[in-house]
Amino acid sequence: MMNVTYVRSDLSLTGAHMECIAQLPKRNKGTSIAMMLETTLAQDDPGDETSRRFRYQYTYAATACCGAIDADQDADEIYCEHHEDILIKHTDGRWTGIQVKTRASNQPVWKASDEQVKSSFARFCFLDNLFPESFRSFLFATNHPLHDAKNAASLKNIIKEAHDATIFSDLSGPIQKWISARAIEAGVSEAQALRTLKKCHARDNLPKLEDSLIRLVGDLSLMWSGAKNCTYEQLQKAATRLIDECCKASSLEHDQALSAYVRSLAPTNEVSMAIAGKRMTQEKILQALTSGLVSTAMLSGDTALTPMPGHGSSELLSRKLDAGGFSFNSINAAADLRDKADYLALGWTKKFGNERGLERYDHVRSVALSEAAKAYDETCTDKSTFGKEMAMQLRNNINSRRQAKEELFDCSDSHVEGIAYELTAECKIAWSTDRPWEDE
Repeated sequence: MMNVTYVRSDLSLTGAHMECIAQLPKRNKGTSIAMMLETTLAQDDPGDETSRRFRYQYTYAATACCGAIDADQDADEIYCEHHEDILIKHTDGRWTGIQVKTRASNQPVWKASDEQVKSSFARFCFLDNLFPESFRSFLFATNHPLHDAKNAASLKNIIKEAHDATIFSDLSGPIQKWISARAIEAGVSEAQALRTLKKCHARDNLPKLEDSLIRLVGDLSLMWSGAKNCTYEQLQKAATRLIDECCKASSLEHDQALSAYVRSLAPTNEVSMAIAGKRMTQEKILQALTSGLVSTAMLSGDTALTPMPGHGSSELLSRKLDAGGFSFNSINAAADLRDKADYLALGWTKKFGNERGLERYDHVRSVALSEAAKAYDETCTDKSTFGKEMAMQLRNNINSRRQAKEELFDCSDSHVEGIAYELTAECKIAWSTDRPWEDE
């Protein structure tokens, strides 16, 4: 059969697309397009890089947590991803709001005209006006150089002039214009915007993306009393667990919880729970670090061999459960649990990056496979349709793992059961002694 390639003539290709096409390997006759996709690096898919930058922000939040366990520091509690990327509550009850911005080393230096810079400072002005006298300071923190000059293009210069000025008219014309624009964006007066700028600072000495974990381990070695007798590898485990806790805190979704907290309103139970989820207290930080030290290695191997979630056959899942004596409703419920487990696992790859996400998935797969094997051996009888009994035993086994503090991340027991059904769809778990599908 002749291979024919169809190309739409109405598509407009960007430079990035043309570069990608130029890098495609030459295809021999019979080579499939699917094979080319597997071996060609994506040129314009930001997913992995976005996950990496979010991970960097969680790492910086973990670094801020070090201040809450150091007696020489003034930090009391840390809030993750609420109103600001990071909020530090000081011992006097006031706050520091932090915006964390990253850029690749080949990008231009930060200038005051950059949209991310302007929006960050407009938000500082908005929050400072919304919560009067609550904020001690604001910090624009980045791993990339800030433009340094004595003009309105330099954020450092704008902040310096703001600190030196007594009233708004003391500022130079271009800087008045820049601050006035931020005031308009925030819906505050120019005088209020100047008062906020007086509280602002900017740092461009954050570690590079690849060095953030090393910096955190170094800070822990200096600020955490429990680090004295730890090896570097142990400190890395503790640091990673603290980062994961900051990630969990950052992922909670709720509105205005901090508003209620700062204004000392009587929060509802729902708001109280949301606040507790966002807040990293000394107790929570120390618990994360300690559990990181004693954590066992994950049941994970080469993630290149781990299939992506949803890899198995839905038809095979239904047939295997049917052979095990599952009812129609139970088969549908199993398929639903499988879908929910796949969704959670895919979320891990988006949140933590492909490799780290698949490490988690691989670990829980091994747990589910092991407990399903035990359940099979415990319930297998001459009667082929023992699937329902096996499912009950599997649930008991999973619950026993949880009671033993097995690392299951944010999986519920139902998620682990769902992964067992995914393994069934991959023909790794049987629910009966009959295997009619093998004879076809």
